Amino acid sequence: MDDARDATGGEGARGRCQKLAKALRGQLAKKAYDALRAHARAFQRREVTTSEFAKVLVECARTGGVTRATAREVIATTPSALDRRRLRECVGRDLDDDAAVKSTREREKKPHGFKTERLGPGLVCLRKFLSVEAQMWLASESFALGESGSDDAARGQGFFAKMGDGTFKLNQGSRGRMILEPDAFPDGILTQMCEDAVAAACAADAEMPTNMNPTTCLVNFYKDGAEFKWHKDSEDPKLVKSRTGPPIVSFSVGLSGDFGYKYSFDDPEHKVVRLNSGDVLLFGGPSRMIVHSVLNVYPGSMPGHLRGKMLNGRLNVTVRDIGCGVIDASQFPAYRVSYDGVQADGNV
Repeated sequence: MDDARDATGGEGARGRCQKLAKALRGQLAKKAYDALRAHARAFQRREVTTSEFAKVLVECARTGGVTRATAREVIATTPSALDRRRLRECVGRDLDDDAAVKSTREREKKPHGFKTERLGPGLVCLRKFLSVEAQMWLASESFALGESGSDDAARGQGFFAKMGDGTFKLNQGSRGRMILEPDAFPDGILTQMCEDAVAAACAADAEMPTNMNPTTCLVNFYKDGAEFKWHKDSEDPKLVKSRTGPPIVSFSVGLSGDFGYKYSFDDPEHKVVRLNSGDVLLFGGPSRMIVHSVLNVYPGSMPGHLRGKMLNGRLNVTVRDIGCGVIDASQFPAYRVSYDGVQADGNV
């Protein structure tokens, strides 16, 4: 695993893999570590099955002292999103949740008294879906990943870009951006939050698709007063033709913002929904390809429980299922997705 690369690629990935290998050597006896390392390599070469590799990983967790969080980090080093999903299913089925992780999940993601607004077919807003604890967790983890002083940020992978004079600025002017996989957030919590939101939206709207597999997330941080152009989110051309697709799940934390939407660039009018901290917006099915924009971010709207806990602005974590799409990391901070070598429309 020392030379493995996680799904995000690049130098930052290599550093994370080296830290993971060090953690595993500290948690496992040499024989167990060597066996796990050999199986990881064999799995990536398709020499062992998913269940065989999962069995070794589970055994290391049960008897060797590997924590569930570390097991998830091992899974994250697997390049294929489909392989990662299958491994998570196998490990999750065979390995009981660590009590602390289970407690954290229940505390941080469980919705408390949320309300559902059906804005249109396949377009649902879950008001106050995220608890106070979940909002604080999402802000803390997001800014830890995008911190300006981190090695990743210095290489242009965080919210900030390093300038020639050594200072940092948001990498898209009035906003900062990161392109990650849900596994970048620890313990599978973001993935579970997403699945919970989809289930809640489906319960409120029969036209909301249920077949959503979180494969990538776009994390944006907007300063107050920031805007973003009208656009569609890229999608597999096959789905664009049918104007449908799995839902996009968008979490809002921090300052409130106006989300504008319409069904065509040519529509002379648009609708607006104000998104507050803790709200989750989902659009899929017949609303998957809506044209949308961030029209405004309201200064002074930071909820009290987040003041001093995050930078003043709006944090938006958008989780997507891009299927067999491939993100071109070399185009960062632009978001470029290709399908079968063809760049999809609607990249932002």
